[in-house]
Amino acid sequence: AAHMAPAKPAAPSRPLAQLVDVVTGDTYELTSARATVGRERSVADVVLRDPNVSRRHAELTFTGSDWSIEDLNSTNGTMVNNRRITRCPLRNGDVLTFGLSTFEFRG
Repeated sequence: AAHMAPAKPAAPSRPLAQLVDVVTGDTYELTSARATVGRERSVADVVLRDPNVSRRHAELTFTGSDWSIEDLNSTNGTMVNNRRITRCPLRNGDVLTFGLSTFEFRG
């Protein structure tokens, strides 16, 4: 999104949550209530260059009060705090692992 309308000066749009790469410190901002993590740029909001990450690996969903994460039948699974999950609620500070990539969830 290179060409965006200038933001209204009122309030900067604050990301709903962030994924912080624990190794590099790179931060991915989640700005909508649904974000897909994966390797395929056309289908994923958070694109990870990791061969162990599926094209559509996992999805984070915000209900307005709580975040949850769901594994999208990925090849190598999704881990939350080192436990493999199918779907689970997320709390601030949870550690998410997709393939070889590990993130701290802030939201």
